[in-house]
Amino acid sequence: MLLSVSVVFVMLVAWLAVTALLIVLAIVRAVISLREEDQLYIDPGEEKLLAEQREIVAKLDRLRPYLIGSLVASVVLGLATFGLWVYRQLTTAG
Repeated sequence: MLLSVSVVFVMLVAWLAVTALLIVLAIVRAVISLREEDQLYIDPGEEKLLAEQREIVAKLDRLRPYLIGSLVASVVLGLATFGLWVYRQLTTAG
């Protein structure tokens, strides 16, 4: 028996998956940025701290494109799903 799945339902599931990915990436970014310092005063003997902060900033920079991409994909999929649902409701109501 084949399941009859509407396009709106498939788009909704895709939107939920992308939005879940966005939430996970936002949580990962928040956890990484907990260790980031706004200002850092380094003595000559504490250069290890500077290297750690550079590593944290590099991780955040690598994560940024994925976060922005998933945000854009979530918004576009959400709007497209809602628009298709409204269109279907208007065409079947008449």
